[in-house]
Amino acid sequence: MAQPTGEVAVDRPPLTGRVVLVVCAIWVAAGLVLAGQASLDATLRGGDPVALGAALRGAFTQTLAWIPATLAAIVLAARFPLIGGAWRRHVPVHLVAAVALAFVSNALVVLGYWASSGQFLGVGVLVRQGALWMTLRLHIALLIYAAILAVTQGLMFYRRARARELHLARLEGQVTRARLQALNAQIRPHFLFNTMHTIGQLWRSGRADSADEMLDRLGSLFHRVQDSTSEAEIPLADELDMVREYLAIEAARFPDRLRCSIDASDEALETLVPPLILQPLVENAVRHGVSRASTAGRIDVRAVVDSGTLSLVVRDDGSGFDAATMNGKGTGLRNTRERLAELYGDAGRLDVRRDPAGGTVVTVLVPRRSGT
Repeated sequence: MAQPTGEVAVDRPPLTGRVVLVVCAIWVAAGLVLAGQASLDATLRGGDPVALGAALRGAFTQTLAWIPATLAAIVLAARFPLIGGAWRRHVPVHLVAAVALAFVSNALVVLGYWASSGQFLGVGVLVRQGALWMTLRLHIALLIYAAILAVTQGLMFYRRARARELHLARLEGQVTRARLQALNAQIRPHFLFNTMHTIGQLWRSGRADSADEMLDRLGSLFHRVQDSTSEAEIPLADELDMVREYLAIEAARFPDRLRCSIDASDEALETLVPPLILQPLVENAVRHGVSRASTAGRIDVRAVVDSGTLSLVVRDDGSGFDAATMNGKGTGLRNTRERLAELYGDAGRLDVRRDPAGGTVVTVLVPRRSGT
């Protein structure tokens, strides 16, 4: 069953196939080092050389016996962690476990030597020799157990911290998606309302055929908008298709006064952008530029990629935005700034300025992210 979204995933079992393999590899490596030391020691002392096979058998008899003890220690470290408020209760468990595992490991070493010589001297002798070797090597056993405990606790702490980070990242992603969906939902009716207003003006002016044609175009455009605003980002090519549809509707309203041009590089067309990022800017250019002028007006849309940044420029030659719009108080510009901040942080920017030659220039800068 899937876990609830608000919960951090529980820890995985302490013993996995990888853990067992790593533990075995460590003790095999320790055996190889011990065998090399035994052979080198005999050579340096000037005694009889130790055969490699004998050195390996002796070393592995001592080291491989610690494999089950190590695995048991890992399980105990995970079951009784020394973190949180229960660590005081767990310390005695580990002290007892360290002594018990030391005895078991040394008893296995004794059994290994007996097996190599083909003898078994009885359980009583095994217990006595195991206890003797445990006593003589208890400090080594305690150091080994402490090292296993420290490494296991460190890995558990790292894994839990990593799980919390991933959980918080998922929550932040969910919050961001929710905000983007809310912003998209806000701009969608705003856009459609203004489009319907344009069609209504055609009806009131007696241009019923043009209004009917625009209603058909609006239906097609509505499906495009509905599909696009369900995504956080879409290719700029799709966004420009919607801008062309919108401008076609506005061109029916201003048949002799609206001139448009759209220029985008191939690299720009593949770049991902928030849906309806250009439409409010073009709509403002129509409303504050062409619709207020008695002469023909021009709207230019340009998109280019430079140094990993997509630059979207909407320019008109009208009378310019009013003070409220220039300050970003309009729905379109405010919404655009908020969506850029949600998606790109400081890397996304919207600038509005008056063109000295007349009209307004709106520039959107976003990092280039390709959808291909």
